[in-house]
Amino acid sequence: MVVSVPDFGGGVTTALSEWIHNLEPSDIPPEVLTRVKYQVLDGVACALVGARVPWSEKYVQATLEYEPAGQYSVIGYEHRLGPLAAGMMNSSFIQSTELDDYHAAAPVHSLAIMLPTLMAAAESQKLRPGYDSKSTSGLQFLLATIVGIETAIRAGNGLYGNNMLARGWHCGAVYGTPGSAAAAAKLFDLSSSQIEDAIGIASTQACGLMAAQFGGMIKRAQHGFSTRNGLIGAFLARGGYDGIKQVFERPFGGFLAMFSAGNGHNPPYKAWEITKGLGTFWETLHIRNKLYAAVGTAHGMIEILEHLQTKYPTRFAPENLDRIVRIHAAQSHAGFHHDGWQPTHRPLDVVGSQMCAAYVMATQLVDRQVLLAQFAADRLDRDDVWTLVHKTTCSHDVYFDPPERLAGARVQVEFSDGMVLEESLDAPRGYDPWVTNEELVEKYRKLARTVIDEERVRRIEEAVLGLEKVDDVEELFGLLAQPVGRALT
Repeated sequence: MVVSVPDFGGGVTTALSEWIHNLEPSDIPPEVLTRVKYQVLDGVACALVGARVPWSEKYVQATLEYEPAGQYSVIGYEHRLGPLAAGMMNSSFIQSTELDDYHAAAPVHSLAIMLPTLMAAAESQKLRPGYDSKSTSGLQFLLATIVGIETAIRAGNGLYGNNMLARGWHCGAVYGTPGSAAAAAKLFDLSSSQIEDAIGIASTQACGLMAAQFGGMIKRAQHGFSTRNGLIGAFLARGGYDGIKQVFERPFGGFLAMFSAGNGHNPPYKAWEITKGLGTFWETLHIRNKLYAAVGTAHGMIEILEHLQTKYPTRFAPENLDRIVRIHAAQSHAGFHHDGWQPTHRPLDVVGSQMCAAYVMATQLVDRQVLLAQFAADRLDRDDVWTLVHKTTCSHDVYFDPPERLAGARVQVEFSDGMVLEESLDAPRGYDPWVTNEELVEKYRKLARTVIDEERVRRIEEAVLGLEKVDDVEELFGLLAQPVGRALT
């Protein structure tokens, strides 16, 4: 088969960089600017509740053993570190509970990258040796957040979105890298040429292996690779260091060419997606939010089981769960590779448990909810859950492959008397319908109240939702960089 790669004349990276440089707050539709504030609030909620879960505390302890003290804020702690270490740490907190946002077509957890990137970038504007201190306004912060989101998701669209996930890449850590660089470069008000340098420097570091889904705390930190990479790119470009030009579309060694290698598509990548709809179609409005503490592609299964439990209360009563003989879920190609795997050992660690559809479904059947508490260390080896895990299988169904059905599923539950119950769902709550701004506020309050006092909950909420009126985001960072309690022991 002859694989063709369209010739774009080396223009998409430059065109994107020029758009980023020229973008003004007045170019952002009001609904986009409003929505991104609530997404920032959701990211803040995830960071606060995730800062002191056991695996985050392990990350902090290990980092402090080798990383020198610095001047950059760490959410939930009084420790201060260098910008790269602080950025990675804050990112790991947002990703630490599987409650943060996602994008179905081009899977990336946007705020786990943009929030820590821009916290460090904004603080660096006051700390840059030999330069006058510069404050970052809330409007600048929001504009840079939008730039980062739009760039990251378009990078993913250029690689057929969730195809990267199905091929074993932790694709958000790949797509998020140029997004992080774009966000920081915009906050620094770099020229279009410097923005292209920042993206080029960052993109040569993009990485993330999805084998982390089978277990390993490192899964929590991999979006932090994007934060680190983007900051390095923007810092160096700000200082006049040249990066790879035309990094997206270079046919030899370019971002799209290398990450698409062997994917079987013709053309292997879609460079035009990098600039498609810039300024008219806002991917920021297509970020979705989680209502369950589990891998996003299993949320449809959870919701189906919730409905069956409500509709057939006797069959799904705790004392009757032993009458279930088989559970089967059909799902998307990306979802099947991401969470449809069969456990090979017991117990799984926290990451593996949250990333395994069989374990997640069994948890919903036993506990009737899938929240953070379900993944406490002393709850990962329960006989009633594992009995159901071993009765559960998953398979791929092409019906669920389109992005709008990526998190959907069809679930069958068979009982010992021969009864088979089956339901199908194209998209769970949080994707369609999406979580409203009001619901995101309630999610924030519910999570934040578990780790901080009511007054601080209120002040953070007001600071985030009023960001466009704030002259200096430092006040918000000060509220975040204070100790928090433990949401999970």
